[in-house]
Amino acid sequence: MTGYFWVLVGVIVDATTKYLTSVRLRRLTDRVHREHADTSELRQELLLVEEKESQLNKEAERLEENVQGMRSVVSNLERSLQRHARGSSS
Repeated sequence: MTGYFWVLVGVIVDATTKYLTSVRLRRLTDRVHREHADTSELRQELLLVEEKESQLNKEAERLEENVQGMRSVVSNLERSLQRHARGSSS
């Protein structure tokens, strides 16, 4: 009788362990799928942000070129005014 008892306890422990392992594995698999979906979503968001950053950098370069052009115009006008002022006073 004692032998059968321990065999029955062993079978119950084994079945319980297998069941709990399968439940944990299922939860882990679900979690991995969720993490994978989140990762894919974050990759897409990162690509959009990188594209936006590239556009903003191009816009900043364009604006910087405009500023440089305006500085040149202002500098030329200042020199022209200085020459005109010297020519008028002479």
